[in-house]
Amino acid sequence: MTAPARYIDPSERAQLLAQLNNSRDRLLFILGLNTGFRITELLSLRWHQLWHRGKPVETVSVVRARLKGGRSRARHAIRSRHVALNAVAAAAVREHAFANAGSNEPNPAGWVFASRKGGAITRRQALHVLVTAAESAGLSEGISTHSLRRTFGREVYSHSGNDLLLTQAALGHRSVLSTQTYLRRHEDEAQRIIHALALTPTAQAQSNASFPRHSRLS
Repeated sequence: MTAPARYIDPSERAQLLAQLNNSRDRLLFILGLNTGFRITELLSLRWHQLWHRGKPVETVSVVRARLKGGRSRARHAIRSRHVALNAVAAAAVREHAFANAGSNEPNPAGWVFASRKGGAITRRQALHVLVTAAESAGLSEGISTHSLRRTFGREVYSHSGNDLLLTQAALGHRSVLSTQTYLRRHEDEAQRIIHALALTPTAQAQSNASFPRHSRLS
């Protein structure tokens, strides 16, 4: 049984990045971590959504039709997502644009995450990229394409001072209940926290425990 997608901690991110040997795969990893787009949304990107007039855009926009549920009966309740492109993500976009077009402009209609055969890579191919990198780095299972979005959600929650509604907005969730599922700690994480606590009673508490007081019966 496949392990559920889990949070990727900072040291693991560095190890994963070191295993990604081309600009496309590095951008997939970095953009997923820094925008929280779902894998299908990332793979739908074309260059005009990331690059404009010789530089990365300031905000990445994915239209409603490309979002989860964007073609369903509930599509009218779904809005297009607009996510700011931070400096780390912008640098990865520049690297991949140069790798694709050199000093020229990338083809605006071209796929950002193009396969060798033409068209965008598939979800399965994207998953293979990350799983292979995780295995090469010797990381535990549970790292998948959805781990990028889960990690983004946890980091936004932490950096916002545990603001649940702000995190909901950043992830583009319609329900805050969906956001809460992203923030649950796995059981193994809880066990590590418990071991790290190592709480020791104070000297006064130990003294009181050694000589318990007996209440007087009335």
